[in-house]
Amino acid sequence: MNKLLKALVGFALIAMMMLAMPATKAYAYSEIPDCFDFGDAVMSIDAGSTRTMWMRATYDYAYYIVGATSSSTYLECAQHSGTETVTFHIGADEQGKNVFFWFYCRDSRMPDNDKKDCVEIYVQNIQPTNQSVAVGLAKGATGTLTKNGNISMLYNSAGTPMASFSLTNGNGNMATYGQQAVVYNGASYFSVVSSNPNATPVISESDKNVMLANGYAGVCVNGNYRNWP
Repeated sequence: MNKLLKALVGFALIAMMMLAMPATKAYAYSEIPDCFDFGDAVMSIDAGSTRTMWMRATYDYAYYIVGATSSSTYLECAQHSGTETVTFHIGADEQGKNVFFWFYCRDSRMPDNDKKDCVEIYVQNIQPTNQSVAVGLAKGATGTLTKNGNISMLYNSAGTPMASFSLTNGNGNMATYGQQAVVYNGASYFSVVSSNPNATPVISESDKNVMLANGYAGVCVNGNYRNWP
């Protein structure tokens, strides 16, 4: 009986000690849990895809991206304190293998903007692109299609520029893209991968005539054939 009584008293003391202990808060992933709590610290996302993640922010925040090449790689988020589900967008033309989304406090309650943490994205299934593509020209000549920024220029074998084009999102803004190769669909097209699958080519009338004279009818954007306007 005494043994049973001692055991009951012991269990009661342990229970009281556990209740008296201060409550602790479990965090998922963050180097600064007093500011952020992330559902994941590292994720893999295919180029052209999205992924959602739970996160908590103690303060209003902002973010910036390091390592991305596509204008369509961005984060869909509230940037306010609280708990939310954010969406990571990776552009179809993304060439960065490791993209970092850095979060930092932007709140009058936390004047220290140096407090920041990141979520790293491993970009998978990147579509290969080339800054310069060898192309055929009229009369058996050869040349190159070279991309500089968001403009592709057609050069002859002597390096003389012949014609150029770009892509538009349709809202007055240039679309980002990467050159791939020349493909054939009744005529030759320049194959590109773009952050916007609905992007269309922009070209002057004189440059269009040069392209047509050399057998190029337009651009193939993410598998969609677009003739010169």
